[in-house]
Amino acid sequence: VASVAISQILSEMNQEIVGRPTTKLTLPKQYESVEEIGSSFSPDFEKVLAVGTELLIGDEMFKDKIEKTAKEYGIETFYVNTSTYNSFLTSIEELGKRIGKEKEANDIIKRFKEPLNNSKDINKDLKVAIIFGTSESNMLATENTYVGSLVQSFGVKNIATEIVNDSSSNNPLEVESNGYINLNLEQLLKNQPDLILRFGHGNVEEANKSFEKLFSENPAWKNLNAVKNNKIFDLDSNIFGASANNFVDKALTKIGEILNAES
Repeated sequence: VASVAISQILSEMNQEIVGRPTTKLTLPKQYESVEEIGSSFSPDFEKVLAVGTELLIGDEMFKDKIEKTAKEYGIETFYVNTSTYNSFLTSIEELGKRIGKEKEANDIIKRFKEPLNNSKDINKDLKVAIIFGTSESNMLATENTYVGSLVQSFGVKNIATEIVNDSSSNNPLEVESNGYINLNLEQLLKNQPDLILRFGHGNVEEANKSFEKLFSENPAWKNLNAVKNNKIFDLDSNIFGASANNFVDKALTKIGEILNAES
């Protein structure tokens, strides 16, 4: 397996593996002593072969970097799509079928769906802005991102979607391939989110400093209803990430709590 997030899923399926990614992140205990095969985006295929790999399981986002070499080495592959909530669930179901762990896969999917069953009274008219930040830039997340898809699953309105739909055909808004759009305060002021969710990626401490700088440098931010009403929520980077992971249920639960409190 060439992904920490996927190794967590396989661990819950109680699946033995012969190779695991080289990483500083925490792996499931049962895999800590397993042979390393290199990074998630560039496995060492000599090592992949040496450990007796029958199936290499990787993240869909790195398929372009892996697939050609895997074919050259005659290694079968399976890719898990971690880009959105629904694609992640679908991939887990397909993975379960592929490795003969259908029951275990369905149990995981059931756990990942449970928080939605407990959130029935959310105001669907709530308008949410999701700001994704790094130490260098801040963007808005559409529903075609992982966190955006989690918010969408509750049926509320994503400001980014409204902004994209409002952009004219003569001046269409560019949506990045990863589902993000440029953060534009003027557009936020026009669409007025009821609440703002912020989450950092990479160096989270620096990303959080970037958030504070962003909100403090321009006084126009104070004209946002979400800012006036102190409806800014920072999402825990230990649970929320740029792609799906084994904390889906915890992430949904947290978003559900925020939305329920505002409904």
